[in-house]
Amino acid sequence: MLPILGGVFLFLLLPLLIVIAMMAGSLAALGGDGQCVPIAGGEVGKPFGYPTKEHGIEQGWDNGNPKHTGLDYKVAAGTAVLAAADGRVVSVDGDWVKIQHDEGVQTWYEFLQSKKVHVGDKVKRGDEIGKSGSGDEGKPGISGDHLHFELRALMNGGNQFDPIDPTDQVGDAAPDPNSGGCGCGNGSGGPLIGTNNQQKAFNFFASNGYSKEQAAGIVGNMIHESGVEPARKQGSPPGSVTHPSDVVGYSGGWGIVQWTPAGKMITPSMEQGADDNKIESLEFQLSFLKQQLDGEGPVPEGDAGQQVKKAKTVEDAAVAFGRYFERFLGSDNLSNARYSQRKTAAKEVLQTFGGGAGGSTGGAGGCAGAGNGDIVATARSLAWDTLGQHPGVAKGDAKPEYQNAMPKYNGATTYTPYTDCGVFVATVMVMSGVDKEYFRRGTPSQRDYVRGSPKYQVFDNLNSVSELQPGDIFVNNSHTFIYTGNYKGGDGRTYNSVSASLGSRVPQASNAYFVLNGDHFSVARIKK
Repeated sequence: MLPILGGVFLFLLLPLLIVIAMMAGSLAALGGDGQCVPIAGGEVGKPFGYPTKEHGIEQGWDNGNPKHTGLDYKVAAGTAVLAAADGRVVSVDGDWVKIQHDEGVQTWYEFLQSKKVHVGDKVKRGDEIGKSGSGDEGKPGISGDHLHFELRALMNGGNQFDPIDPTDQVGDAAPDPNSGGCGCGNGSGGPLIGTNNQQKAFNFFASNGYSKEQAAGIVGNMIHESGVEPARKQGSPPGSVTHPSDVVGYSGGWGIVQWTPAGKMITPSMEQGADDNKIESLEFQLSFLKQQLDGEGPVPEGDAGQQVKKAKTVEDAAVAFGRYFERFLGSDNLSNARYSQRKTAAKEVLQTFGGGAGGSTGGAGGCAGAGNGDIVATARSLAWDTLGQHPGVAKGDAKPEYQNAMPKYNGATTYTPYTDCGVFVATVMVMSGVDKEYFRRGTPSQRDYVRGSPKYQVFDNLNSVSELQPGDIFVNNSHTFIYTGNYKGGDGRTYNSVSASLGSRVPQASNAYFVLNGDHFSVARIKK
C-alpha cells in the first residue's frame, strides 16, 4: 500500500489487492527471465465485474450539478443483479444492497425489487444478490426499470464512504488466457496492463526503454501531480473529471503530469484531430509524455528524458523527473520537501509493482513476471501448458523460462531441482515478489512456514474447488502445487493448477485435488 496517497489512492490500490490473484493470463513467448506481462486480444480484466448481464450503460458518472454518482443499467424489472466482486453483505435496507470488499471499498446496488442475500452473507463475484426493480432518480439519472450501481471508497478521514467514478473499474474478469502474446503494457502496441493507473503507467514506461527504477520515479511524480488521474485539473479533488475542451485556455495544470498551461498538451492534440475522450485517456497521455521524453512531438522534452535515463536508483529517477520535467516551484533546491515526498512515493511504487529495488537499468526492466505481484501469471509463465507431454527430469526438459528463473530466484542445485515441486512453488513466490522469504524447498518445511507466517491464511479442510481462489498454494508433507483457476492448455484440455513432481515431471499443467496418500492438503492463501 502507498501510505502517503490518501483516500482516493487507497481506492485505486484496494481493487488490485482484491483481485491480484484473479488477473491470470498466458505469458507466451517469453524471453530471458520472463519479465513481461500478458497482452490479450480482448479486454484486460477489471477489478469489478458487471452488476448485470446487460453491459450497456444508459447513464454514466456525471460530475455536473446535479451530480450522478454511479452507473445506470437499463434492464427490465426482474433482471438478475450480480455481485461485482467477492465480499460481505453489510446492508439490505430499502432499495439498496451494499457489499463490503475490503476495509476501504464498497459496492452499492439500488432499486432491487427482491433480494437473495442478508447482512453477513459472503458473496463471490458474479453471484446473484437479487432482482432489479424500478425507481426514479431524477435527472441526470434515469427513471423506470433500471439498476443503479455505485462504487464507494472510505474518505473524509476514514469517516464515510464517498462515491468514486466506477466507469473504468467495471468490466470482464480476465482476458482469454490463450488470446495474447507477451509484452509490458503498450510496449508493443497492445493494451495497457495493470489493475490501476499507477501500475499501468509503471508497466508502460518499464516496457519503453526505462528501467523499473526509472519508471517508478516517473510514476512517483505523477502521484503527487495528479494521482495518475488523466482528467484531473489542478486544485480539483481526487476523482473529479474535467474535460480537455473545458480547460484548453486554463493557465493552470491538467492531466497526469499536470501540463501547465493545460493547453500545452491539449491544443496540439486537438490540432491533430484528437477529441476529448481520446485526450483524457491514460493511453493517449502516456504516449504523449513518452514522445516528449524522447525529444519528439509538438512539445519535446528530450533533456528530461535523458536525465531520467541516467538515473541508477529510484530516488535519483524521482528527482530527475521532478527537476527536469515537472520543474515545480522550488525544484532547483534539491532539499525541497517535495523531492522527499516524490522519492517516498516512487520507492513504494517500485516495491508494489516492481518487486523492490534492483534490476536492470534499461529495457524491460522487470515490468512484470519478475516482481509483478501476480502468483498465477508467474506460475503459468514458468510451466508448460500441457500435462504429460514433458515427463523428463533433466534441466532441458523444463520450459526455458523456468530454466532461467529457477537458479536466479531459488538457487537449488541438489537432486533433480527442475522437477522438485517445492522448488517450483518457492521460485514462483520469490520471482513474483509476493513472498521473497518463502521457504526454498522441502514440503514439510514449507507447510510449517506458511502456518507460522502472518502473511498467509491457512485452511486445512477445504474439499471443493468452489472454495478456492487463484493463487492458493496446496501443500502437505509430500507435495505442493499452485491453484490457478481454469485455463485452456495447448492441447485444448482445461486445467486449473500448475505443478512439478520430484523425479517425475518438470513444471506443467495439472488439476487440483485435496488428499494425497491419506494426507489432506493445507491451502495457504496470501492475505489481502
